[in-house]
Amino acid sequence: MSVALLKRDLELLETLTSRVRFLSVRQVTRIWWPQHRSDDRTRRRLRRLAAAGVVELHRINLRLLPATNGPVFVWRPGADEPDAASLSDVFRNRWSAAARPIEVCVATSVTANLFASTAFRLPRLEQRDHDMLLATVYVQYRQRRPDLAARWIGEHVLPKAGYRVKDPDAFLRADDGRIARVIEAAGRYSAEHIENFHEHCVEFDLPYELW
Repeated sequence: MSVALLKRDLELLETLTSRVRFLSVRQVTRIWWPQHRSDDRTRRRLRRLAAAGVVELHRINLRLLPATNGPVFVWRPGADEPDAASLSDVFRNRWSAAARPIEVCVATSVTANLFASTAFRLPRLEQRDHDMLLATVYVQYRQRRPDLAARWIGEHVLPKAGYRVKDPDAFLRADDGRIARVIEAAGRYSAEHIENFHEHCVEFDLPYELW
């Protein structure tokens, strides 16, 4: 089935391949149909895009974190280093809600190839809660700081940082092309993981936010 892609559709495909790995149907509504309380119109459009082979729809179990007004920790070059142990406790103890089925959309391999991305299909099971958290952060940026959301670049469209180096989840690019900020969905990070991430950012003078 072929479908004429609207500007909104192209923005969605670019988001799924260049910014985050998936979005829930509810998040798609919040970004592109904010005037609608129901997801019915969103779901109908996504099903047409799925029939055209550019997205996939899946119902998967996810744990959602409570709404937050900002990152858990922010660091800039010259500031004090994080208390990794305390942060790890926060990150690991916040996943108390039970998983529930949520409908999400992801790009297909065809779409990923068009955008020179490696992001397509569902991530591995153990990565899904993390990727949902990152998608939630991105939606918050879209709604509160659309100017910064437009500068958001996902890790899957950039070269890997290096052997056994954890690539940050997303970057905010400045006008001159430099990295102005790193965005990291901290998931259930251990103290060691936080320390290693911090050291990487210190080495390259990368301001960062841990969510």
